[in-house]
Amino acid sequence: MNNYERSRYFTMMDNNQIQYLIEIVNSNFHLTTAAKKLYVTQSALSQFIKKFELEQGFEMFSRRNGRIVGLTASGMRVYQAAKIAAEKLYLLSDVIENESAYQKGMVRIGIHPTILRLFFRKFIPQFMLDHSDAHIEIVEAGTVELREMLLNETIHMALLVDPTELDKDKYEEYQLIRTEVAAFMNPNHPLSKKRILNWNLLENYPYVTYNNKDSVHHLVKQKLNDYNVGNKFLFTSSSWDYMIESAAQTEIVAILPTVYFTIFKERLEHIGVIEKRFEDPVPYVSMLVRPLKKHYSKVENFVFNSILEYFYSDDYTLKYDFRSGIELDQ
Repeated sequence: MNNYERSRYFTMMDNNQIQYLIEIVNSNFHLTTAAKKLYVTQSALSQFIKKFELEQGFEMFSRRNGRIVGLTASGMRVYQAAKIAAEKLYLLSDVIENESAYQKGMVRIGIHPTILRLFFRKFIPQFMLDHSDAHIEIVEAGTVELREMLLNETIHMALLVDPTELDKDKYEEYQLIRTEVAAFMNPNHPLSKKRILNWNLLENYPYVTYNNKDSVHHLVKQKLNDYNVGNKFLFTSSSWDYMIESAAQTEIVAILPTVYFTIFKERLEHIGVIEKRFEDPVPYVSMLVRPLKKHYSKVENFVFNSILEYFYSDDYTLKYDFRSGIELDQ
């Protein structure tokens, strides 16, 4: 098929119709299967076939007992042209996205405020100084909200909490931080004398954690239910500082993720709280997540890979694995 014929078929089929044809063939001519994959009705595919063949004056599909079972010789030529056209559309989309990214120089990353402050206070400023042609826009929110933003494609990537409950065939995930949820309290709190805590001990004390816009809320709630403690949160908040400072002044126990950074420990000492671990802890694993796509803008890829390089050592181990309790400088 020459270039003229390819372009002729291309102009007679829009992008959706090209995808319809390719998916029908990929689904072995089962319209029901193709419709599910395309998120359209089987009727829409049948109408596409009928209309195209009627308008063009030739049969694209061979049939048996009224059902399509394959491509005719003409249909095969159209299909081959459609695959070439689809690839060109991907390339065109990639070029447009790249140009837009370079003009705007912007990648939107969703990060929880506490994670942002503890883990990105060096990376992002230095990255921007080194790469002034790229711009990172930080979207601060709870991890439940960030997950919704990622699903709605309002951000390019996000730091979520494992399990993300996202389709592994549609999203790629990489661990960045491994730690756990701990209890923070006044040094004179009755529980401060315990070396390690059982969740049942919280029954007699007011406790707080992140609000339901963050995954920690739901993970802690499930753990409390497992121990029949109930969900007697005194209050919830999006502010780590506020809950920690509340614990310093009262018998409140703040149930929040911990890290063994020197600066983190110094901050706790300055506020006047201590940390106690649970014997059956809630794991807190922060994941860098983005949608799987055939093509990414160069800026988006560069930012994504730079974050991974920052959080992993040369031997591909995580720099920030706090489950061992070893204190790190940051």
